[in-house]
Amino acid sequence: MVWSVLGNIGNNLVSFVVFALVARLVEPGDIGVLAVAMVFIEMGKVFVYAGVPDLIVRQKVWDEGYAMMCFWLNLAAALISAVLVVVLVGPAVEASFAPGITPILAVLVICFVIDSIRVVPESKLRRSFDYKSLARRGVGANLIAGVLAIALALLGWGVWALVVQRVASSLFTTILTLVAARWLPSGVGSWRGFVPALGHGAGLVGGSMLKLLSDRLPDLLFGFFLGPAAVGIFRVGARGFEALVQFAVHPVRSASLSTYAAANAQTGKLENSLLHSLASASLFTFPVFYGAAAVSTEFVQLVFGPQWSASAVIMATLCLTCPPLVLSALLQSALSAQHKTSAILRLNAANATTTVAVLLIGIPTLGLVGTTAALTGRSYLGMVFNIMVTVPGVGLRMGDVFRAVFPPLVGSTLFLVGVSGMQNFVPMPPLLQLLSSVGLGVVIYLAAMLLLFRRFTLRTLSFGEQPLSAAIRKIFARLNFSR
Repeated sequence: MVWSVLGNIGNNLVSFVVFALVARLVEPGDIGVLAVAMVFIEMGKVFVYAGVPDLIVRQKVWDEGYAMMCFWLNLAAALISAVLVVVLVGPAVEASFAPGITPILAVLVICFVIDSIRVVPESKLRRSFDYKSLARRGVGANLIAGVLAIALALLGWGVWALVVQRVASSLFTTILTLVAARWLPSGVGSWRGFVPALGHGAGLVGGSMLKLLSDRLPDLLFGFFLGPAAVGIFRVGARGFEALVQFAVHPVRSASLSTYAAANAQTGKLENSLLHSLASASLFTFPVFYGAAAVSTEFVQLVFGPQWSASAVIMATLCLTCPPLVLSALLQSALSAQHKTSAILRLNAANATTTVAVLLIGIPTLGLVGTTAALTGRSYLGMVFNIMVTVPGVGLRMGDVFRAVFPPLVGSTLFLVGVSGMQNFVPMPPLLQLLSSVGLGVVIYLAAMLLLFRRFTLRTLSFGEQPLSAAIRKIFARLNFSR
C-alpha cells in the first residue's frame, strides 16, 4: 500500500512539473483543446480497463487461459474505442468548439492499445503484492517521459510536448511492466468466463463513467459554451487544485479503504474507525486546501506564470470544496468496504446529474468564475446528501459526522480569513507574500486548534497511541498544553 501511494505521488509530481513548464510557453486556447481531448481519452480508458484488473486479482489461483481471455478482451475494447474516438468524436468536437483536436486525439488514442497490453501483466504483479516493482517502474517511466516532454517544450513543441509525454509514459510503463511480470500473450485463452467478465465490466464502467463525467464535464461544457481559452483558464486553476488532491486526499482514500475493510471483517462495525479517520483527515487536509485558496494568486503566478493570473480565482474556489471532497472519499470507502456498490452508483449518479444541471444553468448566466462558485456550492449540498445516505448504514448519526469535522473547518476558515486580511493590507512581492502567508496561516491554525479545540486536537492525535501522536503530545506538554 505504501509503495502504491508513493508511486502515485511520484507520477503526479512529474506530470505536474511538466504541465507547469509547458503552461508557461503556450496560449490558453492550446491548453483548452488538450484538456478537452484528455476528457475523451480518459473516457476511452474506462472502457479499456473495464474492471478486468479486479477480476484477475480476485482469482484464487492464476489461470493462464483466463488471463489470455482478458488480454484479448482488453485489446478489442482498446481498438474499438480508438476507432470511435478518431472517426466520430474528433470531427464532431472539432466542428463544434475545439479546432485542432482531431490530430491530437489521433495520436493520444495510441495509448488505448498500449495500456490494454499492460492490464494483464500489471494485474499479475498486483496479485503477488509487488507494488514496489510497479511503483518504481511507473515513476521511472514517467520521469523519462517527463524529461523528454520538457526538452520538446523548450524546443518549441508547445502543447504537443504534453501529448508526447502521455504516449511515451504509457509506452515505457508498459515495457517495464511486461519485463517485471515476465508475461506475454501466448494463445487465444479460455473463453468460459467471457460472459461473467463482460457483465462485471459493464457494471464497473457505468459507475466509473459517472464519476469521470462529474469530474471532467466542466471542461466539455465550458469549451462548448465559452471556447477553448476559457477551458485553458479553468484547467490551469483546476490543475493546482488537483495536485493537492493527489498529494493529500488520494493517500487518505487508499489507506481508509483497507482500514475499513479490516474493521468490517473483524467486528462488522465501522463507526469508530470512520469517525477517527474523518477527524484525522480533516485536521490535516482542511488547512492545506484553505491555505492554498488564500495563496492561490501567488502560487499561480510563481508556478504557471503571470499570464495565468485569471486562473487563481478558479483554484481558490475549487480548494474550498475540500470538506465535501474528503467526506465523500471516506464515506464512499466505507460503503465499498461493506460491498454496497449500488449505493455508490446512486451517489455518483446524483453527483453527475446535479453537476450537469449547475453547468447548463450557470455557464450561460454566470460565466466561468460564477459557475465554478456554483459548483462549489453544489458540492456542499451533495455532501449533506452523501452523509444522509451513508451514515445510517455504518451506525452513525449526522451530528457525529459534523462534530468530527467542525473544529478543523473553523480553524481553517480562520486561517483563510486571517491570511486574506494580511494580503489586503500588506502588499509584498509574490514569493515573499506566499512564504509570509503560509507562516501566518500556520500560526493562526495551530492557535485555533490548541486554544479553541484543544481537547478535540489532542484526542484525535492520540488515537491508537501512534509514535507520531506521542511525539506531538510531548511537544504540547512542553508548551504546557497538558490534558
